[in-house]
Amino acid sequence: MDMKKDMRSAFFFGLLALFLISFAAMTSYFSYDEIGALAPRLRSEMGFSSTNFLALYTAYSISAVLFSVMGGVLADKLGVRKAAILFASMFAFGTLIVTIPKFWAMLLGRFLFGIGCEAYYVVMQKVIAKWFKHKMLATAFGVNLLLCRAGTFASFFLLPWIAHKTSTSTTLWIVTGITFLGLASAGIYWLLDGLGEKRKYVAILEESAGSSEKFSLKDVFRLPKPFWVISLLCVVFYSAIFPFTAFSTDFFVEQNATRLIGLTIQISGICPFTVFSTDFYTNFFQIFNQDAARLTGLIILISMCSTWIFGAIIDSIGKRATIMIIGAALMVPCHVAIGYTAIDPRIPMIILGLSFSLVPAALWPAVPRLVKEKQLGTAYGVIAMIQNIGLGLFPFLAGRIRDHYGSYKPAMIMFSGLGILGVIFASWLKILEKKGGGYLDTNKPL
Repeated sequence: MDMKKDMRSAFFFGLLALFLISFAAMTSYFSYDEIGALAPRLRSEMGFSSTNFLALYTAYSISAVLFSVMGGVLADKLGVRKAAILFASMFAFGTLIVTIPKFWAMLLGRFLFGIGCEAYYVVMQKVIAKWFKHKMLATAFGVNLLLCRAGTFASFFLLPWIAHKTSTSTTLWIVTGITFLGLASAGIYWLLDGLGEKRKYVAILEESAGSSEKFSLKDVFRLPKPFWVISLLCVVFYSAIFPFTAFSTDFFVEQNATRLIGLTIQISGICPFTVFSTDFYTNFFQIFNQDAARLTGLIILISMCSTWIFGAIIDSIGKRATIMIIGAALMVPCHVAIGYTAIDPRIPMIILGLSFSLVPAALWPAVPRLVKEKQLGTAYGVIAMIQNIGLGLFPFLAGRIRDHYGSYKPAMIMFSGLGILGVIFASWLKILEKKGGGYLDTNKPL
């Protein structure tokens, strides 16, 4: 009976830990896309070019490339509790600096924000893997992604309305306050994690005596070949999603969708909470028809609602490599359709949302099946570093394309090409896994 009670308590602690660390990450996702959600205002009020405001995304990615692996090292040395507080503090104070209405200050703030966020995500992934590695791992990652995507969705959904009702400066301050709530959540996790260790609900390897997970530079070169392929898939996939969402608000305003597809796209003052009225269906599409930022949020809404469902399915059937192929393939025609056809953009945006659900739901829980426990922190740090090389490069390229051609349309071809590369890498991963035991497409024990 005591054993069953302890198991229930441990499971409860695991769920609470998942929520707390994910809530802190959710606030960082909310802050990450404040630039994209407010892009038209930054262009009109501060005179930003497309290159300027997309450079704010690049500044984030440069810091992530430089410090992601180092964040994993510090997490190994400090333990997940101290590391979570340190990195959450960094991204909160980075957001605070972004409120200074100077381009150089915003660049500095985004740089610090990037260091804190990416290092925090490494800590977060290690915590999830420890609590849920042997059961419901993909579901746990799916719930984590649901909460993180909720932050992105809220950013595109709420910030244009808040800025319309107040000002751009006030909106940036509100975002800062929310990220400090994330820091408080990380502090509560610190207390919970300590209590869980004291009651021995989970073996927290980083804090326990005789921890075997020590960073070694040699570990990077010992990571298996499938890991490097999944890293390549990660970089091309996310480079086709996040840079697009970064400028898509500006893109939809620029496209003059009334001429193309009969939608009225504007940064309007419609109250987002009308979605909770009795006529839900009508108001839901009215919101996405009338606001470019909220049209962008449709990708996030779909992925937010479905990623955890796909995670639960993956926990049941496996097929991780196969699902990554399907998810990458869904992306390929969407960017071309949005940029070069008169198709209602909600259709390809919904498909992009499904793609954005399938690939991450399979990719992130696949990593613990490819690398050893003692290499897990290093692996997540390396994959974050590689991912952010693309997230730093492609927003810059998209901005240069826009400023050179006067349109984002050529960038849509570039993103479709990244989707094709994603299909190639996912197929390569499946071939390697068939030769190596098929741990991704089955649920056989690790």
